[in-house]
Amino acid sequence: MAKLAAGKKHVFTDWSLVEAGYGVAWSEGPAPSLMPTGVRIVTFRPTLAPEPVVAPDRPWESHFINAYSTWFEDEGRFRLYYEAYSDYERGDFSARLCYAESEDALHWDKPSLGLLPFQGSTDNNIVYAHEIALGRSAHGAHVAKDPSAPAQERYKLVHCCSDELGAYVGGAVSPDGIRWTPLEEPVLRWASDTQTVVIYDERHGHYKGYFRGWPAGELWTGRRTVDHAVTEDFRNWPEPQFCLVTDAQDPPGTDVYTNSFTPWPGAQDAYLMFPAFYPRTTDTMETHFAVSRDGRIWHRPLREPLLRAGPPQSDHYAGLVAGQGLIETAPGEWSMLVARRIMTHNETHYPAGWKDRGGLGRATIREDGFMAVEAEGRGEFWMVPIELPGNRLRANAWTHFGGAVRFGLSLEGEGAIEGHTVDDCDPLTGDILWQDVSWNGNPDLSPWQGRPVRLHIQLLRGRLHAFRFDVA
Repeated sequence: MAKLAAGKKHVFTDWSLVEAGYGVAWSEGPAPSLMPTGVRIVTFRPTLAPEPVVAPDRPWESHFINAYSTWFEDEGRFRLYYEAYSDYERGDFSARLCYAESEDALHWDKPSLGLLPFQGSTDNNIVYAHEIALGRSAHGAHVAKDPSAPAQERYKLVHCCSDELGAYVGGAVSPDGIRWTPLEEPVLRWASDTQTVVIYDERHGHYKGYFRGWPAGELWTGRRTVDHAVTEDFRNWPEPQFCLVTDAQDPPGTDVYTNSFTPWPGAQDAYLMFPAFYPRTTDTMETHFAVSRDGRIWHRPLREPLLRAGPPQSDHYAGLVAGQGLIETAPGEWSMLVARRIMTHNETHYPAGWKDRGGLGRATIREDGFMAVEAEGRGEFWMVPIELPGNRLRANAWTHFGGAVRFGLSLEGEGAIEGHTVDDCDPLTGDILWQDVSWNGNPDLSPWQGRPVRLHIQLLRGRLHAFRFDVA
């Protein structure tokens, strides 16, 4: 029997927890039985916002702002960490990590922190650079808050490093996300020269890490991959393994360049990636889309780019690269960081270039809007038995004019609950964001809380993005 935690939503990245049913009787029972009909899982693209949220306007950002960035909500405010350059004399390792904060995630302040010098002054928003990072740069940095850590190490940072032994992933810790102490020893010897992403997964009690792979002497030699590892000790990681690679449906000259991993906000078992794919023939970058239930096995429900490179002369003809993090920028609206590129990958490395100074914009989508189970006409399906964790069922859904979403409940082994069938359900119509499901005006499911129930879901010209059980 499946178990869903109260307050945690189930999203439709695949057919997990959906009853497969039987189309033909395997005994003398009736057929078909509990067969899904008229439904499919669909994927949706976010919308690019027209204006940047952060543009290069300070001397230490005069060369460009890189796509490698992180934002998240932290106790009522939004925090943004981004990679900036004032020159490129040391290549990628000229990077500085800068900090901005916001009340609404749309208007950002770059505070003067007085921490690190730039051209003789500490009047800047630089929080991590070679001056305090044991001579290292902040290239490929990712910042996360760690709820499991002691107060002095509540924030974690990982970034690209290199020494006489080769490339590695370095780390740093902080009590406030501003003042950082670098770790002297590598957290992982791995050639991860892009934005590494590490988060603490509270449900599983370990850190999840996603790294660039540069396989040598192995199956995927020569093509970049996304590699994955887990550990209970932030300072010590096992060797990562492949988790996302190009396949036979991709052009042969394609790499997976970045990962942009994030847990699906509010979901019990769902993770997202917005990896930048790098087709070497065009030398551009395009953001793709991948989903996972466990963070280890990934699939790509959308084979085309989620965010495409633009036409010639556009401000993103060379591509769109996602940063890290999904945040709520309005009720029911999620935003992701996106860098618009007007110079291709290798063009940026030529001294005559650098007309592309970069900047960070955003792409928006409705909450949980990346995927849904949809019926263009009529459709229905059943969930596997679930131990009812709450006394309210709430839904995130959308319907065309004249459409509806309905839910019915049955007790496993006992049949439909009287007064709670799909015919008794008050239809959900229009744009529905976490509305109570009710039956003849009554949303209360207290009599069956803790018992095994099966949901019967009917869709008429509508989409169901997610549902959850709450305790009201």
